[in-house]
Amino acid sequence: MSGQATNGHEPMTLAVIGCGSMGSAILAGILKSSAKEEKAPISHFIACVQSQESVKRLNSSFSDYSDRLTILRDDNLTAINEADVILLACKPYMAESILGCDGIADALANKLVISVLAGTPEERLRGFVYKNSSPGENSCSFVRAMPNLAAQIGESITLISSGTTPISEKFTEISGWIFKQIGETSYLADNLFQAGGVLAGATPAWFTLALDGILDGAVSEGIKRGVAMEILAQSMLGTAKMIQSGEHPAILREKISSPKGTTIQGLNTLEKGGVRSSFTDAFINATQHGLNMK
Repeated sequence: MSGQATNGHEPMTLAVIGCGSMGSAILAGILKSSAKEEKAPISHFIACVQSQESVKRLNSSFSDYSDRLTILRDDNLTAINEADVILLACKPYMAESILGCDGIADALANKLVISVLAGTPEERLRGFVYKNSSPGENSCSFVRAMPNLAAQIGESITLISSGTTPISEKFTEISGWIFKQIGETSYLADNLFQAGGVLAGATPAWFTLALDGILDGAVSEGIKRGVAMEILAQSMLGTAKMIQSGEHPAILREKISSPKGTTIQGLNTLEKGGVRSSFTDAFINATQHGLNMK
């Protein structure tokens, strides 16, 4: 490999194992940003998928990066052998077969494994690789991360676990750099990671449920759905930016809720319907479900 990365290390190869919605979104973000960054820490990429249809999809989506991207079908071990950093973006149930295959421990020696798998703690991943044996001094390092689907447009918030086992400064820098290419990052203690993952990863779906309900109301009152969607999307964006600037949600509600106004009437209806407590229960139930996933 030619050139030097910005952190002084030789540029690395990243293997993405599983290129569904999330794996492809992360890969797209890194490919685009690293193409503009002369000394990016990662210079070559391997995408590993299961089907020929996925190969065709990736070839089409990433045709501009064919000189830096290798696409392999159903050959995870080769991808892991050739890579320095491995991003696990497969379905959680597939992790055991991928990390439990013969030769995997040697292939992963001294490498960084980044997992974006929901409900799969580091201890389980490590157990798949080393089973009941001691990892030894050449064991791989694990990082857990949880981006959300806004990675597709570079607006994800990715939670990164501080982990149960310390990793090198080099690996910390690389994992942080990867997810900075698709949005913002936030670090959480490992014992809070499941709840944090729900906060970052699941809540966008819940927002869309509220959005759909409001859109139905707007259509009922005569506004075309497309027009209402544009207005509501911008309203949500503006609200998010105000909260990011430090505005407390309760104070924001108070500012908008004038006496005898439409806002307070709508809020009263939502409170009577138990919307606030439903969101609370949804968060708790989703978190507990994640903790109990096998």
